[in-house]
Amino acid sequence: PQTTISSIENGRVNLGVERAKALAIALRCHPAVLVFPGWQVTQASAA
Repeated sequence: PQTTISSIENGRVNLGVERAKALAIALRCHPAVLVFPGWQVTQASAA
């Protein structure tokens, strides 16, 4: 519901794994996109 999403956005409720999975299904994305927004992966050199 809208109230739950609003609470998550405003930091009143933690997203949690199960909510992240449910939202990811609804939004058709991977749960990591919701749990770790803006995550930057740096590639280490194997030299």
